[in-house]
Amino acid sequence: MNLPKPKNDELMFLPLGGSGEIGMNLNLYGNSGKWLIVDCGVTFGDPVYGSVEISMPDIVSIENSKESLCGLLLTHAHEDHIGAVHHLWPYLKCPVYATEFAAEVLIRKLKDVGLEDEVEINIIRIDSKIKIGPFDIEIISMSHSIIEPSSALISTEAGSVFHTGDWKIDYNPQIGEGINKKRLQNLGKENILAMVCDSTNVLVNGISGSEEDVIQPLTNIIKESSGRVLVSTFASNVTRLSTLAKIGFSLGKKVALVGLSMWRMVEIAKKCGYLSDLPGFVAERDIKNIKKDNLMIICTGSQGEPRGALNRIANGTHKDASISNGDTVIFSSRVIPGNEVSISEMQNKLSELGANIIEASKENMIHVSGHPAREELSQMYSWVKPKTLIAVHGETRHINAHVQFAKEQQINFSLPGRNGSLIQLSPGDPRFIGELEHGRLIVDGNDLITRNSEVLKKRHKMMFNGSVFVVLNVNHDFRLINDPIVMAEGLAEIIEGDDPEDFLKTFIKEDFKSYYKSKKFDKRNIKESMTNSLKRIVKVQYLKRPIVRFELNFIK
Repeated sequence: MNLPKPKNDELMFLPLGGSGEIGMNLNLYGNSGKWLIVDCGVTFGDPVYGSVEISMPDIVSIENSKESLCGLLLTHAHEDHIGAVHHLWPYLKCPVYATEFAAEVLIRKLKDVGLEDEVEINIIRIDSKIKIGPFDIEIISMSHSIIEPSSALISTEAGSVFHTGDWKIDYNPQIGEGINKKRLQNLGKENILAMVCDSTNVLVNGISGSEEDVIQPLTNIIKESSGRVLVSTFASNVTRLSTLAKIGFSLGKKVALVGLSMWRMVEIAKKCGYLSDLPGFVAERDIKNIKKDNLMIICTGSQGEPRGALNRIANGTHKDASISNGDTVIFSSRVIPGNEVSISEMQNKLSELGANIIEASKENMIHVSGHPAREELSQMYSWVKPKTLIAVHGETRHINAHVQFAKEQQINFSLPGRNGSLIQLSPGDPRFIGELEHGRLIVDGNDLITRNSEVLKKRHKMMFNGSVFVVLNVNHDFRLINDPIVMAEGLAEIIEGDDPEDFLKTFIKEDFKSYYKSKKFDKRNIKESMTNSLKRIVKVQYLKRPIVRFELNFIK
């Protein structure tokens, strides 16, 4: 199914990412022949191909409809909402709309790929109104774990939709305007057709908590800690960085930042008028000159990212920062689903170095989520009073639970967002009307490839089954000139001293003799038959199905 051209009285919703997984959010709204994109993000890693670092939505269903795209609206600057723009914009080529902070983050990404002069970026203000094609949009201030989070009231002739973006209820966010409770309450009087809502924490009872709630617990832990104190958090959580820095300075410590993305976010925040009340941070190169008990390090890498600052410190490969016995490492962050193993491995390494590891818990209130728990969701429903709830931004279990929860809260219609599923919101009752092609794109060097590409399949096969490369050099009489050249990677010795390459050389020589004796000298047939024979013997001998490449060369 191609991207349709909605009529003036039709309002459509299409999620292509973020509905069925955590991350890579991309949603579209359609009206009067035009489509508005809201957010364009990435996710990290891949549950199928573990070697993949970054994935994003496959936009094959919309890239041939560029003429119908009137704009891309960014709700905030988190990677799962903004991180794919510089990869996908060349296929979309539409104007971009973002708050000042998100725009500055995006500009730096565009510079990295040489697109900074090509993309039209329009700066929007919180609590302002803009028009993009047939869509009248009001930008409403929200609370979240980043500067300048926003929601969007998207109004058309066919009705209005409230797109929440990522949010929570926090009346003391420490930085920024916070959630606009009064405006949200007024939405309840405006006959909102649908609310497209964050589902991340729908399985959590109560409330997510305020940024104010972490100040005292973090202060107590840092004050009581001996040695170096390292606190890892998300680089984009500038508010948490500010909270930590203020605590460190108040305790008389020198505060250092470690991680390029952390320094970049601080630079952007200051350019946008934030963090002006903080003293200067210690540069990474100067960390070694400061006494352990007088040093606090705020670093990236809380999710165990291979190239993250904290992982490099744990591995002893960071050139400036290190861990020694008695130091304290505080994780002021949540575990993103899928990162459990990498975080555990990193924490074990830190523990081996003698570090005291502290994570967020009921006893240690050192992190609060940026997403709404059930009590906050219920509160938002009561403010906005939408006719329909569309659950997005979450794994399938979150989205299904959110649909059920909304029904329990007396929402008239409650539908799950599913990547690729086209929903007609009006006219009539909301309903699914079609399915568009969707999937994942993988960043591979400077290219984008599909998740089901042969390249990834072969890499995956080599990772688990190894590879065998064989070269046979023969003369014009089809006699072997020398021993077969065999390179076998990823095949273990069955018996100590039983080299797989020696075993395969012997097998190949005997197998080739059979062709010589039978005088079956057709090159193509020999390559195909010997390749199949090689695959069979490897499967029998090593219980593996490797990538096999066979070359037959005629030497005069």
